[in-house]
Amino acid sequence: MLSLRPVLPSLLRSLPSILSRHKSHIDKSSVPRLDQADLQEKVTLGSGPGGQAVNKTANAVFLKHLPTGLWVKCHQTRSVEMNRKIAKQLLVIKLDNLVNGENSVENQKKTNEKIKLERKKEKTRLKYEQRKLESLKEQSEGQDGEIS
Repeated sequence: MLSLRPVLPSLLRSLPSILSRHKSHIDKSSVPRLDQADLQEKVTLGSGPGGQAVNKTANAVFLKHLPTGLWVKCHQTRSVEMNRKIAKQLLVIKLDNLVNGENSVENQKKTNEKIKLERKKEKTRLKYEQRKLESLKEQSEGQDGEIS
């Protein structure tokens, strides 16, 4: 008797790709990886709204990618760990835009949004064109009935 247990995990893994067959694919294979040795990190004093409590605490993270010279400063939360995590994500996005240019994840998302918007506009244009044709057809039928 055959067992389905080895097949079941692979089937479950492929299920999301089957369900999302209409979504655009974004290629994340060329996204650069950050090496800890290539990063210079500083924790600096925060600034902005919040007054003295914000200005006295050192929880703003400054990350610099040494090979490229790109840098990011993040002070979105009060937590140094969260700011470090967010700063790394922002640095990866910046590095991806620099290295991959048109093929970066951010540009792929923008391109997909433009295509989606153009499809929506075309669908709307066709809908109103169809309505106009139907109203012209009804008007011509009404005029033909009056003439007879």
